[in-house]
Parts: sequence; C-alpha cells; structure tokens
Amino acid sequence: MKKEDIFKGVAKFLMVAVLSVSAPLAGANNDLINRADSAYLADDYQQAASLYLQAEKEEGTSSALLYNIGNSYYRMGEIGKAILYYKRSLQLDPTNSDARQNLQFVMTKTVDKQEDNRSVMRKTGDRILFSNSPNGWAMWALGIFVLLIGASATYVFSTSVVLRKICFFGGLVAIVLDGVLIYVACKSASIVSDENAAVVISPNVQLSTVPRVPKDKSEQAFQLHEGAVVEIVDSVKQTSDTVPTMWLEVKVGDVHRAWINSADVERL
Repeated sequence: MKKEDIFKGVAKFLMVAVLSVSAPLAGANNDLINRADSAYLADDYQQAASLYLQAEKEEGTSSALLYNIGNSYYRMGEIGKAILYYKRSLQLDPTNSDARQNLQFVMTKTVDKQEDNRSVMRKTGDRILFSNSPNGWAMWALGIFVLLIGASATYVFSTSVVLRKICFFGGLVAIVLDGVLIYVACKSASIVSDENAAVVISPNVQLSTVPRVPKDKSEQAFQLHEGAVVEIVDSVKQTSDTVPTMWLEVKVGDVHRAWINSADVERL
C-alpha cells in the first residue's frame, strides 16, 4: 500500500471518529448522551466512554451508541474493546458503514493478524448479507409475499389468458425469491444473535492446553494479544484456593484450539 493511501486512510478515520461521534445520536434528547459527546470533543475519552456506557445501561442500546463507545475506547488506546464495540454496533446494524470502516482500520493495529480464508464467493455473499439488517431482509420477504398473494388472486379471478400466464410464472419466481429472502433474513439474524464470538481484551494472554494456568511449557499453547477474535466452543469452571474461575475453550482460525481465562475475553 502506498504511503499516500495510508495517510488518506488515517485522516479519513480520524475525521469520522471526531466529527461523526454525535451525529448518529443528534436526535436523542438525552443529557447523558450530550455530556458524553461534550467529553469526547474535549478529548476526555475516559469520561465519554463512562457516560456512553451509563446511557446504554439506563436508556438502552443502539448501533450508533455502540459505535461511539468504540471510538472512545480506540482513542484511549484500548483497541480490544474498540473492536468489541464496533462489532456489537455492526451486529445491531450491519449497514453502519462508519462502524465497519473503523473496525477494518483498527483491525490493522492488532498484533495477531488473522487471515481471511473465505472464498471470493463467500466474501461476495457476506457483502450482500451485510448490506441490510435482519428486519430489512424480513420486510423485503414480506413485500414479495404480498406480491405473490396479489399474483395468485389475479391468476384465479382474471379472464385474460396473457395476464394469467404472467401471474403464474411471476408467482413461481416470487416463491423462489421469497424463499431466498427468508433464508437470508434467518442467516442474518443468526449472526446478530451469535453468542460464541468473543474478543481478547487483555494486552497479552498465554493460552493453555488444559483449563488452568499453565504449570510448565508443555501446557503452554500459544499467545494471543488484544483485539484477537475467537470462537468459544466449550467452558469449564475451575476452583483454585476457593476462588472459582471460568475457563473457555476457544478456536482461533480453522485449526488452533486452546483454553483461556474468561476474564481475558469479552463476548459479543
């Protein structure tokens, strides 16, 4: 990548992070949000994050609010939590282009470069999937279903042979299209409700081959750093010195699996 492109990308990210922080929430008449926006613009990012989180707890969440929390954490240098909240923002609204752009930028700052092994067809499919929200796809499916009902009624009651043929073949197309849209809506909803994905929030973590702190090098699996994305596949509660600790078995990529302390990650 050329230096000019890197500088443009950085400048664009900073402009988005600073100028758009209050834009998504401008319509919200909320004192906490206004105070958080003011703190952010005054470079008091810790206070801004605290107020945004309080607003989320008291007033409910939104993609824009989670996006602003992500911006605050990035400015504090906590890229793990920034990635976490950008991803949460995209779960609520996959069409939030600012959150997606900032996520892609912050991912370049992580130590563990996780390769995207998806095929071109899979990437294209995901781009289409994320171009709308689950509710948006469901509304499209409902609209096609209404058209199907109209075509069916026209086919039954019309006396025009040409119109009946158009409605018949159009109805077949509508059935196929509606089935595809229902599948896409369900697939999109399953991604939004996925509770197995998590992000490493600790600066540096030593994973173990067994669900406990490694006793020696033979029990050391590999290291992960802040911002790494993992998939939780199992969990075990261990008690040491009367203190219970939850250990999570996580998968990194397609082959690597190991155990990590639940305190070092946060679920989406």
